[in-house]
Amino acid sequence: MEIVFIRHGQTDLNKFGRIQGSSVNLSLNKEGREYAEEAAKNFDPSEFDAVYVSPLDRAVETAEIFTKGQKKLIPDDRLLEFDYGEWDGELLTEMKKKHPDAIDPWGKVAKNYVDYAPNGETHEELNKRCGDFLDEMYKKYPDGKVLVVAHGTLIRMMAAHYLTHGDISGFDTIANCGLVKFSVRENIARMIYYNRILA
Repeated sequence: MEIVFIRHGQTDLNKFGRIQGSSVNLSLNKEGREYAEEAAKNFDPSEFDAVYVSPLDRAVETAEIFTKGQKKLIPDDRLLEFDYGEWDGELLTEMKKKHPDAIDPWGKVAKNYVDYAPNGETHEELNKRCGDFLDEMYKKYPDGKVLVVAHGTLIRMMAAHYLTHGDISGFDTIANCGLVKFSVRENIARMIYYNRILA
């Protein structure tokens, strides 16, 4: 199986440095839409056997742009972005001031953020739903090609599930409209590229 992930285009929360989890459902902003359209010119959706997408608007809109009306989009709730609980929509810089121990050295929300956002999802919970999704894809398309349009933290965990048993600390968030590709054979995954930019 080959599986390619695309992160959605830019939204205003991305632009202004706010945390954007599953409870925030914004559409792409003007720059995000224009950039996605430019990147999609260099993307061929025809090679994929199936296209799965997070149900959130920013992912669906990005998927529509990249697939150019050629493919049916299959929404899957397991592809929703990480649920940051009480931190959703907050400025990352403010959270760093209030809880510096919950932001990692690269400025990303760390695993222990749930100490301050008790309703947030844990990394273990995210890893489980990513694993459930990936296992199902391999069963359905062992020799196929799957496209997934989703979110930054979720895609980090997809990579971590394959390579580091769910530890996302070694993976940066890919750029808006960035691509990640894995090849999977006999349940062994190899990363082909990470954060490929098309525009």
